Amino acid sequence: MALLFAIAAVHKLRAPAVFRASVQAYKILPEALLTPAAFILIALELMAAAMVLVPRARLAGFAVLAGLLLVYSAGIGVNLYRGRTDIDCGCNGPASRQQISGWLVLRNLVFTGLVLLAMIPPADRTLNWVDFLTIGFGVLASAGLYIGFNQLLTQAPRLAWLRDNT
Repeated sequence: MALLFAIAAVHKLRAPAVFRASVQAYKILPEALLTPAAFILIALELMAAAMVLVPRARLAGFAVLAGLLLVYSAGIGVNLYRGRTDIDCGCNGPASRQQISGWLVLRNLVFTGLVLLAMIPPADRTLNWVDFLTIGFGVLASAGLYIGFNQLLTQAPRLAWLRDNT
């Protein structure tokens, strides 16, 4: 989760005006709050990503991540309810446009569940080299699965268009 949110925040920091436009497209906040809200969201993502790596701040970091995921899910859900599916989720920065969908809400809720599971206190035992190897490969495999799934979500509208027009 630290890697995921750190990368997401860096994408947003590289093009803050694009992220602000994504926040504006949700049509939830008044114009005067758009810029501060965009920067607060980026700051919270960076802060939480760092916090989960620090043992004393880990629980608070996970709580912030869960809160962000729920806020993002609510924003997407409100717009899906309004029938507004053509807006960019704002997840990937300017490099990749991804329309909001129910799958994004589901993904965020699954991530929220994983974050809440991570808040369970770990067993007290020392880690050995096999544990670190397992954790490292687990992070790499999870990142690969996330990237692949995210690409499927990003390409879904194009695939549907191809299916309907061939």
